[in-house]
Amino acid sequence: MIASIARIVRLGLVVAAVGTVATLLPPVQELEEAIGLGWLFTARGPIEPPADVAVVALSSETAEALGVSRDVDEWPRTLHAELIDRLQNAGASVIAFDIIFEARRDDDPEGDIRLAEAIAGAGNVVLAERVTEIEHRGLIGERRILPIEAFRDGALATAPFILPLYPARVGQAWTFGRADGTPSLPAVTLHAYALPQHGRLLTLLIESRPALVSELGEIGLDAVARDGLQEVMRRLRSLFLADPSLGMDLERRLADWPESRENRALRALVALYAGGNGRYLRFYGPAGTIDTIPYHDVLDADPETLRRRLADRAVFVGYSEKRRSEQQDFFDSVFSERSGQRLSGVEIGATAFANLLHREPVRPLPWLEGWVLIVLWGALVAAVSLSLRGFAAAGAAGAAAAVFAAAALYAFEAHGIWAPLVIPLGLQLPIALVAGLSWNHVVLRRQRERIRSALEYYVPAEVVDRLAAKASPRASREVIYGTCLVTDAEQYTTLSESVSPAELGELMDAYFDVLVEVVHRHGGVVSDIGGDSMIAVWPTTRSADAARAAASRAALDVLAAVDEFNDARAFEVLPTRIGIDSGQLLLGNVGASGRGEYRAVGDIVNTAARLQGLNRLLGTKVLLSAFAVPETSGLDYRPLGEFLLVGKRTPISVLELRSSGEGAKTTFELDEAFADALALFRRGEWRAAESAFLRIVERFPADGPARFYAAECKRLGERFPNGAGWDGVVQVTVK
Repeated sequence: MIASIARIVRLGLVVAAVGTVATLLPPVQELEEAIGLGWLFTARGPIEPPADVAVVALSSETAEALGVSRDVDEWPRTLHAELIDRLQNAGASVIAFDIIFEARRDDDPEGDIRLAEAIAGAGNVVLAERVTEIEHRGLIGERRILPIEAFRDGALATAPFILPLYPARVGQAWTFGRADGTPSLPAVTLHAYALPQHGRLLTLLIESRPALVSELGEIGLDAVARDGLQEVMRRLRSLFLADPSLGMDLERRLADWPESRENRALRALVALYAGGNGRYLRFYGPAGTIDTIPYHDVLDADPETLRRRLADRAVFVGYSEKRRSEQQDFFDSVFSERSGQRLSGVEIGATAFANLLHREPVRPLPWLEGWVLIVLWGALVAAVSLSLRGFAAAGAAGAAAAVFAAAALYAFEAHGIWAPLVIPLGLQLPIALVAGLSWNHVVLRRQRERIRSALEYYVPAEVVDRLAAKASPRASREVIYGTCLVTDAEQYTTLSESVSPAELGELMDAYFDVLVEVVHRHGGVVSDIGGDSMIAVWPTTRSADAARAAASRAALDVLAAVDEFNDARAFEVLPTRIGIDSGQLLLGNVGASGRGEYRAVGDIVNTAARLQGLNRLLGTKVLLSAFAVPETSGLDYRPLGEFLLVGKRTPISVLELRSSGEGAKTTFELDEAFADALALFRRGEWRAAESAFLRIVERFPADGPARFYAAECKRLGERFPNGAGWDGVVQVTVK
């Protein structure tokens, strides 16, 4: 019997809801990557890698052929110098070493000199930096170890190469570091490869944004020579992050340009700087798929043969063994189980570079499109399971699953699009099939009880409780509600130029001791410390007023503690700014095997950081969003208006948290006058608002927000005469 429309709609909604909830659960996301993405790679099989990249492999075979130790640190560095010379003569566009040269060879000083000369003479060598974990008072951070000065001075650039792992399988590669925007080895190698197109990139930038002509001295080829490629890449990345539409504008301009090696490199640069901090790797196959040449064969090869093979290619040099038992630097990939071989780090670097150059990383289906797919699929499988019975329903469901998998495979093969498989086929389809068959054979009460029982497992609060009960250092990541506090020391950069690294390290240790103690005292968790910034969170299982209040009190105590810290020092002072936001975040393990960290990730972290930066414009110390203001706290908050922060699409209400200083009457007078002036400002009554704010400045000279708004009245009055077109939101253009 054909099921009624009402039953189909009910079950369709249930299956769609289950799929929707599942997409938000970290364990399901991990299964999607491990099983769904793994199946797509397996079904697709190996493919021909691009011809723009090659690997030069160091191995035990090379050690035997050259008669040297298997420990590459003991090799005469003249061998590396000779390798660079031969690669350069062969016409390699860029040479990237996934080998760490962090120590001088006291037993072979001439080898160091020879290698330094070869690196400088080539002019296109990129050297890897080693990244190690450091622990201070229970906090885990990262420390970058650079190559020795003689090598890095001659190199075109140096860069770290950190790989996020799940849980021990590599699936992604960073392009830019999360905290300080440091470009990774594949990203730096890409820009080095495309360096001849650097001038064309600047021309495009200025044509699209004429105001950027003032930035030319900081991002031009002269800056590359003066400040280093890595630093120029940071600056370019900042330009694209500050203007999210810039990348789309440039991509539209490049869309109709003819395909060529030069235009491909230019498009790749735009995609690199406009994209996210990481990419899912589009593997070409198991170990050895990318063109790999043994190290000793390069040294022995005929120059003309070598030129035909390596001219105009990016060459990655690193460890890569043929025998699994001898591998030194290896990672499991989706091809490891079938081939029995693991990819070496240098092959992953070459893969990431090729993906970036050809703009072909794996692209997860955007959330909205993925959600629509989940909902429509839920409706389809519900209709199939309720319209048919027994084997007919199972056969139809199997056919639908085969069509779905085939379509997902086509999208993956043709366009690199990663559509979900685990949720539609492993969760929604079985649920729909079982529920549909049951619904046709049991009484209404029993079927309702079964559906309710099935749904109870997916209630978000219970899921959070289950994850919390099973938490461990390597446990699944958790999506929770929390409050995030971000700090920044105002004079860190200036101070770092005036003291030695050792003194700066001791000072920052003492400074962060003060901040961490305050956070812990108020029940917070320090998620990250980097440079002069600290990220702390107050995680809760639901929206908790107490957590928001604790974060606000911690902010005030941080200011007081930092004042005491600074008072004890005559010159080494670190005034501190703070931003606070509340909402959902992901708290847990990001990466593994010495190349990852435990941290908080989410929009509220970014928003808190932007609010921290907004203090500089407003002359305030602590700013927070309206979402982070507790309902009851007894603290003093002043509304400062609506702001659209850099990189955000939705404006937020911003408030200032003030410590108890002036008397209640004085504070009331200031707040009342400021609220009246702000109301005039939001209505676009510029002259009246400016006069009101200037009266506040005259009465309260230290009030930064009033001074800021007085200046904004002049600027916005020219842009929106008589308030026409003004929406009352202040757009922030700097971080």
